[in-house]
Amino acid sequence: LRRLQRMRGSPHALASGFAFGAAVSFLPMPGLHFIIAAILSAGLRVSIIASAIGTIVGNPWTFPFIWISSFRLGRVLGFGELGDVTEKSLSQRLQGVASDVWRGDFQQAARDSLPVFEPMLIGGLIMGVVAWIVFYFGLRRLIQAYQSSRQNRIQAKKIAREKILHSVEKG
Repeated sequence: LRRLQRMRGSPHALASGFAFGAAVSFLPMPGLHFIIAAILSAGLRVSIIASAIGTIVGNPWTFPFIWISSFRLGRVLGFGELGDVTEKSLSQRLQGVASDVWRGDFQQAARDSLPVFEPMLIGGLIMGVVAWIVFYFGLRRLIQAYQSSRQNRIQAKKIAREKILHSVEKG
């Protein structure tokens, strides 16, 4: 947060960039989060560096929660056709997809992953939009307050230096 606050840029550009990074972390595409966030940020002319920082929302500790939540949300909305899915059968399906990829059978991996990927993508998009809104509005206010406070401190130091120089010149 401190690094983000100290970066150059408008509160909008910094908060929006971070929010894009955080939002794409909810998509089931690890490894592409930074690229997607950078493309969105560049396209909308906001901070690409802040978007890279924002992608830390998705990390090894949060991914299991994000993926299960996005999958469940997508299923509640009617996407994916797995029938009665338990956490164990979902885990087994994902292990099968990984095995297909390892063997180089990408067509089978695509067929096997679609029933899991589709609800995760839809759920992740919805969760990502919510995350973008929460991070953008929360961070924009924090960054505005920090930048304003920092400008006031810089201005106060400048005035203090001028007073000292003025007293030295007189004295």
